Amino acid sequence: MRFAIATLGCKVNQYESQRVRQGLFAAGHLEQPFNEPGADCYIINTCTITHKADAEARRLIRRALRHGVRVVVTGCQVVVYPEDISAIFPEVEVARPDRLPEILDMDLPPFLSDFGTQSRAFVKVQQGCDRYCTYCIVPLARGKPHSRPWQDVVTETRALHEKGYQEVVLTGINIGLYEGGLTRLIQKLLIHTRIPRIRISSMEPWTVEDCFIEMLASEPRLCRHLHLPLQHGSDAVLKTMGRPYTAGHVLTLVGRIRRASAGMAIGADIIVGFPGEDERAFDDSYGLIEDMDVTYLHVFPFSPRPGTAAAHMSGRPDDAAVSRRSSCLRELSRRKRLAFGTSRIGEVEEVLITHACAGRIRGVSSSYLNVAAAGHGAPGSLVNVRLTGVDGQTLVGETIG
Repeated sequence: MRFAIATLGCKVNQYESQRVRQGLFAAGHLEQPFNEPGADCYIINTCTITHKADAEARRLIRRALRHGVRVVVTGCQVVVYPEDISAIFPEVEVARPDRLPEILDMDLPPFLSDFGTQSRAFVKVQQGCDRYCTYCIVPLARGKPHSRPWQDVVTETRALHEKGYQEVVLTGINIGLYEGGLTRLIQKLLIHTRIPRIRISSMEPWTVEDCFIEMLASEPRLCRHLHLPLQHGSDAVLKTMGRPYTAGHVLTLVGRIRRASAGMAIGADIIVGFPGEDERAFDDSYGLIEDMDVTYLHVFPFSPRPGTAAAHMSGRPDDAAVSRRSSCLRELSRRKRLAFGTSRIGEVEEVLITHACAGRIRGVSSSYLNVAAAGHGAPGSLVNVRLTGVDGQTLVGETIG
């Protein structure tokens, strides 16, 4: 059988698609690009965190139906809104993730040993969340929190390192809820593996502990990078969202991280246009983020999700206000990213090479900077680069050593 996979959404979805891919390879099947005709089975792993994700899934389904006879749709949208897909596309197979092995006649591998052509590999350490923030559909899609045994995380990380990966990204739905503590899991990885670089994916602000900050700042094998789903900078809006912290808590947290490591990249998710976000609430949010020493922002217009409390809330700003506010925050993000990059000029950054051609390399630094430099190296390898300047949103430099 020839198969093709398209994946939408988060790193957990990408991890799970890779697990399906590896299972199909083990069963003797061959993969081809999703955009090309000729596959016997097209598999779409959906996301449903926003209405745009739902729309993108529908677009991919239509494309697959033009190409192939068999189309299998799985992922979070299938778990939460299965009837929506079946009503529009009665000819597709709608499969919950736990039914995929049966439907595709294969076994899911217990551990990943490869992550395709990507320069770094993702390792899922945790699943689920029980916070039920008023805007978020994820608890319904992913269920209650449960953690993967640390021994399994170590075994998988070792296998990926043996395959040649120099960086793994620890990911999950809410990894700060890892049973026994995320800091303890990282300690196990540091002791029992030789992977050169470990990156932490998005981590909820209320789960970040001082011991974790100290480890992140002092351990050279941990990437100098942390992403926080802040979501808003107004206490009133955070309360309506059901977030278990105040804006002041996050401001203090970012300050603690920055004092521990001046070279740490700190990202933040921000939702714009949530019900109740009037001009004063937005100004409060913008002012807090402007004062906060973060490196970049991911800005998302609010997307009401059927089944969540916020879907029925009144007081949403109009589209023009949401567009204007989103643009303001994205411009603020651009300035902050540029300021952080400029502050790193003259420093040496460890860079994971993603592209190499004609005596130049491109890659991602430990502190999540896009770097281009004169030098040589194979994609997937690590090099040290002395940063000498900024070209747009990219740092430039020369490889050393």
